Amino acid sequence: MKNKSIDIGLVMLVKDEARRIEGALAPILDQLCQVIVFDTGSSDGTPDILRERLRIEPVQQRLGDERFGSLAELRNCGLASLKTPWCLTLDADERLDPDGFRDLRKEVPRSHVGGVFLRWRNHTEHGEVFDDYKCALFRRGFQKVGLIHENVQPSLRRAGSIAQWSDAVILDHRPEARKEGLKRQMYQDRLRHAMEHQPAVPRYPWFAGYAAVREHRLSEARVLLDRAARSPHPFFPVERLNARVVLASLAAGEGDIGEARRHLVLAGELFNAVRDDFEVMANHWLEPWLRRTIEYVEAHRLEAVSQPRFAC
Repeated sequence: MKNKSIDIGLVMLVKDEARRIEGALAPILDQLCQVIVFDTGSSDGTPDILRERLRIEPVQQRLGDERFGSLAELRNCGLASLKTPWCLTLDADERLDPDGFRDLRKEVPRSHVGGVFLRWRNHTEHGEVFDDYKCALFRRGFQKVGLIHENVQPSLRRAGSIAQWSDAVILDHRPEARKEGLKRQMYQDRLRHAMEHQPAVPRYPWFAGYAAVREHRLSEARVLLDRAARSPHPFFPVERLNARVVLASLAAGEGDIGEARRHLVLAGELFNAVRDDFEVMANHWLEPWLRRTIEYVEAHRLEAVSQPRFAC
């Protein structure tokens, strides 16, 4: 087992990524057993780069309107076509160091482990760098779930499987600044659609609420975050906890000690109920933040309360 490396196949969706596609794929291409790239309508020469420089024949596939631009269905189509035991999903604005990726492939998970969380390092257009996480590697047979911000964790939970953390490699995420404004509006529209069509899923109001916080639309943010935090949905404990944490930090920032304390009590109760969930355990910052913030609030040091940074 020590010398064994897991075989990995890649599924990627691209559109107009001529500037970045080679940088995403070339460094790790020799370590991938199979590569499936869907091009969803590029007009900038992306398919030619795939063919001529990377020897990859892209599959031309337009996104349908019936799912309001959801990528999960198309990703899952690619995942179903992979023959490898492990699947990697990657975007063109993400990078994996080849040496670290090689180390990751040597970490052979035990049979009960269905996925692997990687540290997802985000670089914003304003120079901010912060870490989140992403389950970008998982066993064949699991699927992406969601109308937007799709992920594999609900599929793992349904099967009674888990994901484990790996520090073997950092998944470096560098969004292209020129696309951010257009993407922001598109995401808002898609999140509204998702909340209308799947109102029981707290993942959508969590993302919409946190985006509203980042854009200083605080009244709207509180309504959305409260909706996410109150959800009883068993497959999204982290989104529910995140929403409660941000609500507590907003209350602290406004000097409302009673409201901050209320949200912290509810966050603590929820955390204790779901602390053994594999994704909750991957959020290493959460328990120390709760403990520290409760101390600040009880000491009436609301100015010391920090708001964690999330990708949205």
